[in-house]
Amino acid sequence: MKANISCPVCSSDESAQIAHHVFSSEGKNERTNLLNKLYRDHFSPAGEVAVKECENCGFIWTDPRLSQEDLKLKYRLISDFDLSSRKGRPPHLPERRARTVALSQQLLTNKTNARILDYGGAEGYLLSPLIDRGHSGYVIDYIDYPKEDDRITYLGNDLQAGPVLEEPFDLIFALHTLEHVSDPVSVLKELATLLRPDGKLYVEVPLGAWLEWAFLREPLTHINFFSEQSFAAVAQEAGLHVHHIDSVWQYVTHLRKTACINMVVGKTPPAASVSPLTTRQQKQAFSQGLTPLMIHPRFYLKNMVKYTTSGPV
Repeated sequence: MKANISCPVCSSDESAQIAHHVFSSEGKNERTNLLNKLYRDHFSPAGEVAVKECENCGFIWTDPRLSQEDLKLKYRLISDFDLSSRKGRPPHLPERRARTVALSQQLLTNKTNARILDYGGAEGYLLSPLIDRGHSGYVIDYIDYPKEDDRITYLGNDLQAGPVLEEPFDLIFALHTLEHVSDPVSVLKELATLLRPDGKLYVEVPLGAWLEWAFLREPLTHINFFSEQSFAAVAQEAGLHVHHIDSVWQYVTHLRKTACINMVVGKTPPAASVSPLTTRQQKQAFSQGLTPLMIHPRFYLKNMVKYTTSGPV
């Protein structure tokens, strides 16, 4: 781990601390307790984490910064727990598949035998409907989860997996992965090398700039908290062009919808320019309007009011 680093996205030295957390091993659930204990045992006996915001690109991150080796250690220590805790298909899978299939068909521009990689794709559930349409599906993930579809090819646990380099991909998913990595710019750069010249990357992260950074339960899962502004900055720093970006409440792997940022990037410029919302706009407690109050009124209202009246904890 390293403390007081420059912005992990744009390397600016201009940042401000916006929160400070101390984590104990007493959490809300077994996995939270496990992660807090691992953090105190292996990384910080005091369990302390600061949250910083870059004044240049709006990126929000935890400090001290976990390295890639630190994260590999974390994954080794929790892989058995995560593997044993999987309980079949995640909720609302049909809705997620409908979204990704529609987007994929649009991005693939009528290709009938495209190669599609799901980076961090776990069991590969999002690939099966696309394979049904004649495409090939591949997964890279730190755990080789059992696949219910034997047509999915597992390529290993990192981007250095040999088979992935044999032929480029037409489409790559990186769905809810960049909030976990120590260097999101480098990950996008590496993924871009696996794309065909006209290929696209569909990248999705939580809208972490809205409240999440202020109410962390543990420090080892999400270490990056994006707004549209900082998410677009990651793509630009990686040498990619943003074709689309928006913030939407949608199903991921939870029972309820959560606020997400969806972004499509490619190697070539888009037909029209894109204007991301700024971190300042999206950090506002009530920037999401009434939507969170309709989805989980008690939880979100409590945190929105607490953040507005007393600031982050």
